Amino acid sequence: MSSTENPDFIPMLAEQNGLKRALEKFPDGVKGAAERGLRPVGSLPPGNSPTTNPAPVFNPEQYEPGK
Repeated sequence: MSSTENPDFIPMLAEQNGLKRALEKFPDGVKGAAERGLRPVGSLPPGNSPTTNPAPVFNPEQYEPGK
């Protein structure tokens, strides 16, 4: 979501993360950082999705000695 879609998004995000005072003192810096942080880092390789590999399941039996 871009801050141009919802002008209250960046102030709300800053307040939730304890950056309200930083936003008041350095509005351009905080808004720029939020915009950069909302962009994806990069695209996935072809044929992969964010859920390609399921997370491993915790198995407590592996850690119980003598069984």
